[in-house]
Amino acid sequence: MNTKNNQLSRSTDEKIIREVHRQIEEHHRPISRITVRSVCEAVNINRSTFYAHYRDVYDVVEKVERRMSEMLTTSLLDTLDQTGSITKLFEQVFRFVKEYRQFYQLYFHEMHQSGIIGIAWDMLNERTAHLDYHQFGFENEQEMTYAGAFFVHGLTAILQLWLDNGCVESPEELVQILIRQYSLLPEGLS
Repeated sequence: MNTKNNQLSRSTDEKIIREVHRQIEEHHRPISRITVRSVCEAVNINRSTFYAHYRDVYDVVEKVERRMSEMLTTSLLDTLDQTGSITKLFEQVFRFVKEYRQFYQLYFHEMHQSGIIGIAWDMLNERTAHLDYHQFGFENEQEMTYAGAFFVHGLTAILQLWLDNGCVESPEELVQILIRQYSLLPEGLS
């Protein structure tokens, strides 16, 4: 495929993504109410072009979430490199979700996934792989794995509740709640 077609394909892909994101953010439209037709009309493409790029609107939303997760991951790595603080890392998660609150309110309610938190958790596990499970207060690795799964889903539920309540608490306050509720931060890493 020549470069011009690749550029055209990327441009169309970007237009579709931007339109779906716009309908979520600006029109507060639930994902289930965004139609392929409305996206095609807005970006002036036909349905076959849309389907050449995506299976459906949910496929577009998943791609948007992956891109946003990549943005967050970059930000989290920078935060961790600059501060060495897991507390600051989780504050950044809350700031990011708050910044894109319209998207994440719909995403958590309609997609029923914890992608952003799962990515952050995986990244944190990579950065703390050199630490022993005993440093986290666990008896063995399996116990730590179960606690991690509980944490990821619990944090997703906290984010969802926080978003539903209008993000009243600050990111710093929410991190303190997490620290009090979960014994997942080893000494010296908070």
